[in-house]
Amino acid sequence: MLPHEPETMAKMKVRFSAAIAETIDVDAVNAGKVEAPSKQRKHVFDFQDGMRLIFSIDKTDGIRFVHTSASGSESYFKTLVGENIFNGFVEDALLRMAALLGKSPNNVAAYLSGRGVLHLVFKEET
Repeated sequence: MLPHEPETMAKMKVRFSAAIAETIDVDAVNAGKVEAPSKQRKHVFDFQDGMRLIFSIDKTDGIRFVHTSASGSESYFKTLVGENIFNGFVEDALLRMAALLGKSPNNVAAYLSGRGVLHLVFKEET
């Protein structure tokens, strides 16, 4: 895992286009032929409060989609106390994702991995 390196939203927006400039072959990542986006700084966006978003354009089974994974530090999750933590986390991740994308994504699917990482996916608009 890359070390946490928080940035301002302005700095993230400047480098965001590099995160989605190439398409990641999910099968090649799973086979160990290509380095996972989570291990490449250009895909990793760390916020001051401990949230981390990882953006990529992925392709599997001929389908191309935007993939964002979201995780947070223990101190980040403490800020969500008093509300439904999962819903608050998803909403927060979606808002930050929209800010970086410059638009609100449509038809987003969300799921948790076995390690408790939130994944948000949606098809690119054509």
